[in-house]
Amino acid sequence: TLDWENQPKPFKEYKIGNSYELTPYLSRQEDISGDRLIWQRISRLLLCSYGLTAKVPTMYGDPIYLRSAPSAGGLYPAELYLISRGTSILPAGLYNYQAQNHSLIHFWENNIWFDLQAACFDNDALKDTELAFVTTAIFYRSAWRYEDRAYRRIFLDTGHLLGNIELAAAINDYRPHLIGG
Repeated sequence: TLDWENQPKPFKEYKIGNSYELTPYLSRQEDISGDRLIWQRISRLLLCSYGLTAKVPTMYGDPIYLRSAPSAGGLYPAELYLISRGTSILPAGLYNYQAQNHSLIHFWENNIWFDLQAACFDNDALKDTELAFVTTAIFYRSAWRYEDRAYRRIFLDTGHLLGNIELAAAINDYRPHLIGG
């Protein structure tokens, strides 16, 4: 049986870091350019990839949140991070996408781009790129319900997320390059 008292939290929270609100950039404006256009593209990409699409009330108090990528059991074990090489709008470092309030939190201020390149075996796609997305998973979110079968569910969920990232990048004028490893 499921231990409802120890149900995992659906969102990762950071108590440190700078937050970048993305909601203001969701409104469609035709004649924008520069930094505002970049923010709009990033905001739309993240919303279409892993953003919240619905909040369903329950009789237990806490609502169920639905996202743009499907998840086994609605547990959403995947986490989405953005790594910036350092741009005009995003200083170098590591950011976590906060789906609950559609924002980025910059919690690691460091130039980790070279570490990313090394981890990806110096893939050519990272040579002229300024932003990269990394997916991870919180195993307990899925294991709470699926136990040993959680690995399969996490891989399935991550595959859906990567597919959404690829599609959302394409419709927001980015060229996605998926690198596994």
